[in-house]
Amino acid sequence: MKISFLNKLSFRKKVFFGQLTLLVLFMAVFYPLVGRSVRQIIKDSSVPSTQVEGLTQNFELGFLIVGGSILLFFMLMTWLVFFRMSIPIQNIINAIKPYQKTEILPRIPLDAALGEEDDFNRLTQTLNSLSDRVRSQIQSLTEERNEKGAILESLGEGVIAIDSLGRVTYINYTGTKMLMISKNELIGELFPKHRKNAPGPLLTKCRVLLEKCQEEGHVITDSIAIDEPSKLYLDLIAAPISKGQGAILVIQDKTSQQKVLEMGKDFIANASHELRTPITIIKGFAETLQDMPELPREMISDMTEKIVRNCQRMESLVKNLLTLADIENIPEANFQPADLVLLIDNCKHLLLSVHPTVNFSFEKSGDKIMINADADLLELAIINLLENAVKYSPSPAQVSVSLEEHKDEVILKISDKGIGIPPGDVDHIFERFYTVDKARSRRLGGAGLGLSIVKTIISKHGGTIRATSTLQVGTTFIITLPYNI
Repeated sequence: MKISFLNKLSFRKKVFFGQLTLLVLFMAVFYPLVGRSVRQIIKDSSVPSTQVEGLTQNFELGFLIVGGSILLFFMLMTWLVFFRMSIPIQNIINAIKPYQKTEILPRIPLDAALGEEDDFNRLTQTLNSLSDRVRSQIQSLTEERNEKGAILESLGEGVIAIDSLGRVTYINYTGTKMLMISKNELIGELFPKHRKNAPGPLLTKCRVLLEKCQEEGHVITDSIAIDEPSKLYLDLIAAPISKGQGAILVIQDKTSQQKVLEMGKDFIANASHELRTPITIIKGFAETLQDMPELPREMISDMTEKIVRNCQRMESLVKNLLTLADIENIPEANFQPADLVLLIDNCKHLLLSVHPTVNFSFEKSGDKIMINADADLLELAIINLLENAVKYSPSPAQVSVSLEEHKDEVILKISDKGIGIPPGDVDHIFERFYTVDKARSRRLGGAGLGLSIVKTIISKHGGTIRATSTLQVGTTFIITLPYNI
């Protein structure tokens, strides 16, 4: 019990307790013992009994004063020595305390009253050196962790980490978007089997892969297609963490690549189809002329005319395909200040030279409206829209153009009073090879690339294009271009 009590005392209190015990022993044991011994010696001596009591009292008083003074001086000196020795120890203890709160260890000040070779100062220097190394390591680890965290958060792939019990320890921003679950709902929780509004098939697939890769101890890959809320193509890669500490799952969105592949397939299929028709016609007529050279002149003339027309159609198709390829690689040097008013006037004259009966009107908010553009390509886009307006309107066609200048943009509208576009087709007319009336398009020599070229040109200029249409009333194309001059 006493040992337990002493163990709970600090070093200074133990010293004080020891000195107090020494003083009590002196007063209770040593002093009475010396007093009795002195009395016995005086009684055994030849000193008269009348003086014995006086000598005894004088000796005891002197002994008490001298012994008590010496003892008190010793206690005071001992206390001062231990107190002085405990100051650097207390400083070290106070400096190390932040470790208990997982804080960075501060530097311990050296005691100026002690020499550099003093053991306490040497201990302080050692602890300071250790503190510097720990601080450097912590700073390095923190910077590395922050850097890795920033990299993971900026990735286009979803990254999810779980521990050996299946609890989510990390998920980046992309991962939360793909799973449609917030980070606060996942961190520290078991990977969910089901969650409201979250894609159930994806959660199930992720959970299965995370468990399987830990069981088998190697990387596992898989893919999944999700239809809701939007069409997604995802690749999943699950890898176990060494020593059974959990697993990491990476979710890669391959939707854009899949769409590119599908667009490429559709493009090749459509281009092949558009080329196959005129080639078949040309081949058929050519074989007929080869096998039957005695045909009437009028029939031969008609066949050759159709061969020429289909050759022109193929030439136009190839030219449009090359134009699309060229537009995709427009150099920045081609963009120069251009006057939209002048450009539309040029398009007007070109249109009227080919279709002199067109009723053309042009309204503008200023005599000169400048934008940064590739004038030749922008002129090609406007001419295509004007040609379409005439092509799909009863003769004489009525075409109106308006140009409005706003603070940050320029709005160009091209309207006609033609046959219009069915509501279900308006959102698709800018797709490559898309035609509303395939028979009419073939008869007029179109392959469904004109509006696609227009949209590509407008997009390269940083603008947008959309269409509004009513059947048998007319169509309006609205182009918005940035006003950056």
